Amino acid sequence: MHPSESSTSNNGQDGPLFSKNTQNTRPPDITANDVWYHGELSEHDANHLLQGTTPGAFLVRQTGQTRFYLSILNSDGSPKHMPIRQLTSPQYFFEGKRYDTLRDIVEFYKPAVFPIRKGGIMPMNGEIIESKYLCLRNFERRETDEMNAEIGDVLTVCETDEPGWMLGRNETNGSVGIILKSHLEPLISDVRDLTDLPYFYDTVSSDMVQYNPIGTFLLRRSSKGTDTYALLVKTQFDLVEKFLIVGSPSRGFSLAGRPFPTIGHVLTRYCDRAISGGVRLTHAVCVNQQRKSSSRRSTAEVRWPTTSNDTTMSSSQYDDVYKDKKEKTRQMFRGTSIDTALASSSFLSANSTSTAMPSPANTVSTGIPEHLIDRFHDDDVSEHVETSSTTVASTVALRKSREDKQWKDCWLTLSDVPGGSSQLSISDSMGSKLRQQIDLSTCTMFWLDESVFSTDGCLFLAPSFPSQPALYLCFRPFTTFLKWVRMLRSRTIYQDVPPPMLQGTISVGDPNSQVSFLSVEIDKFRSESLKSDMLYSSNVSLNGVKVGTSNSFSPAGNKGPNELPTVVIDSKFVIPCIPTCGTNIQLSMMSHSASGKKGRPCGVTVTVCLNENNESVFQQSVESAGFVFRAQRRRCPVLPLDRYKPLLDMIRESPSSLLAWPSQVLPPHLRQFMYSCISHLYALNPIFMSPVIRKVISDVLTTSTPEDVFRKDSLATGIITQCLRHLFKTPFDEFLLENAQFSQLTSQKASSSGINNLESAVELLVNFVDQRLLTIPLATRLLTIAADCARNRFGEEESHLVKRTLSALLILRVLNPIIFSTLNSGVGSQIAKNVQISANAAASQNPNEALTPAAMTIRRMFERLIILVDQQPIESEDHLTQPEEIHTEWISCLAYIIGHSLTIKNTSGAATCPPPPTTNSTSSSTPEDVHLPLNVLELIRLHQM
Repeated sequence: MHPSESSTSNNGQDGPLFSKNTQNTRPPDITANDVWYHGELSEHDANHLLQGTTPGAFLVRQTGQTRFYLSILNSDGSPKHMPIRQLTSPQYFFEGKRYDTLRDIVEFYKPAVFPIRKGGIMPMNGEIIESKYLCLRNFERRETDEMNAEIGDVLTVCETDEPGWMLGRNETNGSVGIILKSHLEPLISDVRDLTDLPYFYDTVSSDMVQYNPIGTFLLRRSSKGTDTYALLVKTQFDLVEKFLIVGSPSRGFSLAGRPFPTIGHVLTRYCDRAISGGVRLTHAVCVNQQRKSSSRRSTAEVRWPTTSNDTTMSSSQYDDVYKDKKEKTRQMFRGTSIDTALASSSFLSANSTSTAMPSPANTVSTGIPEHLIDRFHDDDVSEHVETSSTTVASTVALRKSREDKQWKDCWLTLSDVPGGSSQLSISDSMGSKLRQQIDLSTCTMFWLDESVFSTDGCLFLAPSFPSQPALYLCFRPFTTFLKWVRMLRSRTIYQDVPPPMLQGTISVGDPNSQVSFLSVEIDKFRSESLKSDMLYSSNVSLNGVKVGTSNSFSPAGNKGPNELPTVVIDSKFVIPCIPTCGTNIQLSMMSHSASGKKGRPCGVTVTVCLNENNESVFQQSVESAGFVFRAQRRRCPVLPLDRYKPLLDMIRESPSSLLAWPSQVLPPHLRQFMYSCISHLYALNPIFMSPVIRKVISDVLTTSTPEDVFRKDSLATGIITQCLRHLFKTPFDEFLLENAQFSQLTSQKASSSGINNLESAVELLVNFVDQRLLTIPLATRLLTIAADCARNRFGEEESHLVKRTLSALLILRVLNPIIFSTLNSGVGSQIAKNVQISANAAASQNPNEALTPAAMTIRRMFERLIILVDQQPIESEDHLTQPEEIHTEWISCLAYIIGHSLTIKNTSGAATCPPPPTTNSTSSSTPEDVHLPLNVLELIRLHQM
């Protein structure tokens, strides 16, 4: 949605809308004619807008209520930002002088930098009225004040005071100058037959657009029905998107429900505004483009020099300013930010009355076409071609169309259809009536953090059509979720394309891709509206989709007299598999009453955009109201499996030497993400990962004593905890919240009978864990490996130490933290305390000790795991036994994390090539212990590009 349009709340809709903060902070002296005012704009974004423009181009931006900057491009091509202070409203101070309005500063500064006159040719009557034109004949630059243009280039030009010539800018290559009007045709024209348009085709394949620069477009007939047309636009280096246009010249046209009088109005709108992923229309594939028109001019087209009384700048001075100006090609990456028009002093006059180009105030790239992607997937498949689909996978899942609805059971079927697209069919059960069918080639997928629905395994599919409802999906078990994420990720948009800088590097094996993950750290929030009797939480949204939410906190007390109320949030999120295009991150606050009612938005949000030129954003301190946060998107190339062989070999042979250092130096949220990547690899391929985990556990137990076995944090405890948590959390949460008998027992107040109720609740919970463990073979396998390692370390006669190991891993590090986080603090602490007491008794050295029923159940569970040690099959040493189950996206993320930890090592001054570790390496590593083979180091460095 463009910022000039009102954002709509998504309450009551089928899916989240892409909204952004539109709070108006424009000074009262600024009018719509002041096209140089860009509103709230960071220095980074200002530099991006100034890049590639003419020296002398400038803008005025705002960074707070009273802080402004005049940003200008110097003659050497470097941006300069000069502060403007508003100390006493409405007066401004700039370079030691006082001005009444910002316009006075601009008018004072503009003639000293660059006069309005341009090469002897001025806009007609000194007034800029710009229009979009299409170049139909090649125009070769002969003079310094002329531009270059090729057939199909879109130009923004205005009439001049010399007949036959127009002044403006080529939107395709960025050149600025004058051009013969006879070479151009207005983009908005009244045509009775669309075949008269130079960029219209009856039938044509997308290859006509594919091999042209990003922003190239054409119009053709669509096979979807009468009076339907497809606008083909190249929006990424390997993607041509298709947008459905319905209508006729007699009654007008419509794109995604938006009416337009002519096709030209459609194109003009998306020449000024991004149509998808920050890409505008800049070049048309014309029918006669292959027949290059002669660029030589006839004698009637010779431009004679004009006389002028304006002596502000001579032609030689003008040539000095513009000499050696290089043509700059538009960025051809996905995710580039909106290339918004920049007001330049060469295009402004004192009596200008038009808003030459749209101001980019508060403009950010959504990375998604407007109105939930106004796009239509129009396959080039004949009606006579067989369109039978091929079923890829089917499974049982949970679905809902809105966040506040209840989950419903459903049956999912993933199918590939001829032509390259894929469909996801949703039914109530296998073989029942079809409820919904989604074209995945027009959908964006979002991974949802477990904090959104208090459960793992959830994702969101955002379809392109407004008529299609949004879809939330939840998969059980977590292994099924991981497998479906991989299948959906390769079939949805903005997920599976390698970074441009690596396309030449990655050339071996199967088609390559990339995976992106988002790191968000929210420190605190300050606002005068915070109330001491309320609780507050923070939401993280991507393109309007909530992907994470923090716990609730109350405002901090003991604030100073001049200090704003503050909520310390201290929450960190790592969201994998996010879109790789330009992505809006929105942070918002929710207020909650102490009575537990549903939270309400506080009305305070911050929206920032991550794109190819700006992958991170942060705000370290807040002088006024707002968030203190940091967000960064990290992109990792996903290589073919054989390229990861050196890394996989090292993981199999010496995992501790590879992973111990990252587990020590990484921030907690990135360290947890590293453990999650290992957990995902184990869930998807336990045959390969079981020997790896065995070696990690053995390394830790080598230095452990009977008193502190797995009581201290280590690489092994982190990996095992994360693995068991992913396997156990969802079913355990459901038991704690939905089991009627357990809820009834825990709701009883502590009385003479309340103690018995609490013991009964603990016994019921332990019985559930015992029975559930039998149905999760991956968890049983993991605990059996830990029991085997403990028995090898302490001996078979010390069986109580083996039980103590299992108690520390399963009870202390997994179940009790889930109990604390799921139940309220009072009941949760009592339940967790009793469970731990029962586990300690079960692992007691005294076999004759009297045990409670809960402790007896835990001991029986531990003894069963110990018996299974001798029954487990011998683990295979071949790490490629099941290569199809090695999901390389998680190896890619793991390589990135390891490489990131090495940058922390290097910045701390440690040696880059330390000696190799000893054979008895442990999880307690030092910088001198970190040693990587050259081939592994090169592979890891490749993921840091």
